[in-house]
Amino acid sequence: GNNEQAPAVESKELVVMDFGGATTEARKKAYYDPFEKKYGVKVMTVTPADYGKVKAMVETGNVTIDVVDVYSDFLVRGAKEGYFEKLDFNVIHKEGIFKEYLHDYGVGAFDYSLVIGYNTKSFSGDNTPKNWADFWDTKKFPGPRALQKSPMGTLEAALLADGVKPEELYPLDVDRAFASLDKIKKDVKVWWTVFAQPAQLLANGEVTMASSYNGRISSAKTEGAPEDVEYNQGIKDSGFWVIPKGAPHKDLAMKFIDFVSSPEPQAAFSSLIDYGPTNEKAIELLSDDVKKRLGSDKVDQQIMLNSAWWVDNFDKVNERFEQWLLTK
Repeated sequence: GNNEQAPAVESKELVVMDFGGATTEARKKAYYDPFEKKYGVKVMTVTPADYGKVKAMVETGNVTIDVVDVYSDFLVRGAKEGYFEKLDFNVIHKEGIFKEYLHDYGVGAFDYSLVIGYNTKSFSGDNTPKNWADFWDTKKFPGPRALQKSPMGTLEAALLADGVKPEELYPLDVDRAFASLDKIKKDVKVWWTVFAQPAQLLANGEVTMASSYNGRISSAKTEGAPEDVEYNQGIKDSGFWVIPKGAPHKDLAMKFIDFVSSPEPQAAFSSLIDYGPTNEKAIELLSDDVKKRLGSDKVDQQIMLNSAWWVDNFDKVNERFEQWLLTK
């Protein structure tokens, strides 16, 4: 007979484009496996995240990806340019999600901060940096520094160092930020470009302080490196879950975003990897140790990066930043 030719019953699958590596491994345990069980579906992951590919798919109408985790600037830009499906908040429960992480086209995936990392052989006890003004103060806290080779986050740090109040940060006073950067420029030994760099520079004592994403420092600290992190005035940002326009399993994708935005799965994820929850209710489910490590106990002392401002201003500011780096 021809039964082996009979079409297989269409199994529901959801295709998620993810960053890969440790993030995807943690998500498999906290999100993908439990979601498969709950909905009787298969979750396929495509890594690494490639936004060019997402745009090309939408433009050609040949979309094979259902959900993507994108950086906040691509969320804002992509939403404006029509690359994403509008989210259905009848399916996705907003309850508990930080308002900054709710968007018509995206929901915060995880939370990370650009923070002050420091070498604990250089600074310890009461003598540790508490804010960006301390980072800029090379008399009180001597030694070379490392800052990210990007104006995004770096300009915010420069303004906070110069005494701008967090609530008055945006719109950024670009001239004042560069004047503040002028004061520390000679002490910046490394302008880092790779996320792993600051932790390495601090570990080997090449710099005494570095701006860094929090997870890298806390991992290095856990592994015994002489470094620690100050979360006060950390500059927070998030990845966002979006659904590409024309996604084949749009309805299932909405259920997925609802599932991964709920407290229990988020707490499971944050316990596996050093990224904070975007749902406030998940914080209550974390152990004190994890809360401290993620800075979740200092959420209110941190500042949300304003991606919309950067989308409108990045090119112009970045050009000036590149020029500034070249001048002595």
